[in-house]
Amino acid sequence: MKKKVLTCLLGALCCAFLASCGKNNTGNEGKDPLTGEELSSEATEENTNDVTGNGQTNGGDEFDQLLNTSNDVGGVVGYITDNIATATESDITRFFNGLFHFGDDLRDIDYSQFDESKQYLSEDMIAYMELMKLENESPSMVMSSEENRKVIGLTLSEMLERAVLFEQHIDKYPNALSTEAASMMYEEIATNAITGGYDPSNGVEHYYQGNSADVVDEESIQYYQQFVNANPDSRLAGIIDEYIKLLRENNYRINDDVEAFYKGLYIKLFPTEL
Repeated sequence: MKKKVLTCLLGALCCAFLASCGKNNTGNEGKDPLTGEELSSEATEENTNDVTGNGQTNGGDEFDQLLNTSNDVGGVVGYITDNIATATESDITRFFNGLFHFGDDLRDIDYSQFDESKQYLSEDMIAYMELMKLENESPSMVMSSEENRKVIGLTLSEMLERAVLFEQHIDKYPNALSTEAASMMYEEIATNAITGGYDPSNGVEHYYQGNSADVVDEESIQYYQQFVNANPDSRLAGIIDEYIKLLRENNYRINDDVEAFYKGLYIKLFPTEL
């Protein structure tokens, strides 16, 4: 009988001890583990962000300040390469989004500076940078000192092939970190390959004009057709096939119908955005 009473008392004491521990743990929530002082909700949230990586760690304010005050794209690249090893995934996304929107031309970025940081880059970013290295070596658009603007820098066949490389990248990585930047390149190259940079409002004539300024060169039509035949599954090839038919219907003249086609190219290039 005495043994049963002792056992019951020990059990009750254990329950009371466990309950006390539970209450103490609850009471320490939101307190500094060393001093026991209450932490503000702001400090608690900051600590949580540091642990989870959801906050702006790795000098978020410093990077934003750099974007707002610097005119040197090389400095932005240098900051990223210096901090990418300790950056969270959200940091890296913020870094490259800032870089892509830093200047006026994505070709101004020296992508070879990231060669030593490939282990921290996603597959799509590595593929995108390889495309941009090609674009840097032989740019599709170059600055003309005579005209003080960017002009077409490749042959028509090269322009079309370069554009389809970016199209393939977008199709393979439709919602990746590099998608927006690749889309900007795709739009620029494909549009200039089709329109020949034609901009009557600024007095820019068609780069692929024939015997007169309002006619598209017949030799260009041949290159367009070769591209269509060689890339039957390409979205761009389908657009150019439509363009060839339109030109033939209008005796290769750049009239209102052709100009309307030019103005609607973005919708044709990115139909899924509608």
